[in-house]
Formats: sequence, C-alpha cells, structure tokens
Amino acid sequence: MQRYVYSFVIMILAAALLAACGSGDKGPAETALKAAEEAINTAKGEASKYMPDQVKSLESALASTREKLGKGDYKAVLSEAPALTSKAQEIASAAAAKKAELTKSWEGLSSGMPRVVEAIKSRVDILSQSKKLPAGMSAETLAQAKAGLSEITQQWTAATEASKGGNLMDAVAKASSVKVKAAEVLTLLKMPVPEALKS
Repeated sequence: MQRYVYSFVIMILAAALLAACGSGDKGPAETALKAAEEAINTAKGEASKYMPDQVKSLESALASTREKLGKGDYKAVLSEAPALTSKAQEIASAAAAKKAELTKSWEGLSSGMPRVVEAIKSRVDILSQSKKLPAGMSAETLAQAKAGLSEITQQWTAATEASKGGNLMDAVAKASSVKVKAAEVLTLLKMPVPEALKS
C-alpha cells in the first residue's frame, strides 16, 4: 500500500513539474507568436496583391499556431512561430521583386503602346475615307480591323485605369492582351509589326 502511495506522489510531482516547465514557455511562446503576427501583417499589405495564395497559406498556418497557443502547446508554438516570421519575410521580398518586375513591364508597355494604337487608328481612318481600298484590302478586312481597333482601345483604357488604381497585375495582363491584338490588327492592315509586339 505504501508503495502505491509513493508511486502516486511521484506521478503528481512529475505532472506538476511538467506543468511548471510548460508554463515557463508561455511567455516566450506568446512573444514569438506576436512577432510572427507582426511580420505577417507587415508583409501581407503588398504581398496580397502579388502573391495572394502564399499569403492565404501563411495566414492559415498562423491560425493553426495560435490555436496551439490556446491549447497550451507552447513548445510547438516556439518551434513554428519563428518559421512563420521567416516565411513572412521571404514572401515580402518575393512580392517586392514581383512588383518591380511588373512595374518595369508596365512602363515598357505604356511607353510604346499608345503610339502603336495611334498608328492603327490613323491607318483605319485613312482607309475608311478612301473611295477605293488598296490591293489586297477588302471591305471585310477593314471592318475586322475597325472592330479590332475598338477592342484595343477599350482594353487599353481598362489597363490604364487598373494601373492608376495600383493593380499592376491586372494592368500588365490587360496590356499584354492589347499587344497581341495590336499585332493581329497591324497584320490585317498590312502594316509592319514592331519587334516589341512579337515577344
């Protein structure tokens, strides 16, 4: 009987010791989680625009770690929180690089595309006013070119508005569509297609 009591006391002491050790990790775990939350909140402002899937995954991981803190699993929090902080910094850097890449692409497109659109418009206007179309140019082809010009104009306006609104991904995507359509219309009009539109 005495042996059973002794074993029971040992078990109680061991449990108390484990609880003490666990509670000792609570403060550092809370600090680590707070650092991770701050890093993620700082990163996701820009990253949400350029890397939404990665941000969503990071927020899910943060929620899981926060849940572990609530359950008292401080060792898991101490293990996971620094990794979340590091991942948030990686995503922030990748988002900044993506933004720089898109900015460069937009600057290139926005500097050259208006001249291409104007050249197409000028050619369409001249052909529309001609009493006789040049050889190889039919009324149907001209109508296709006009429709293409209308589409290009609308898409370019939308791309410009997206850029003004800070949505570079959408702006570049729309501008890239304009580039493809412009090359098609230039070919219809038998005008030279600039190398920039071929790439």
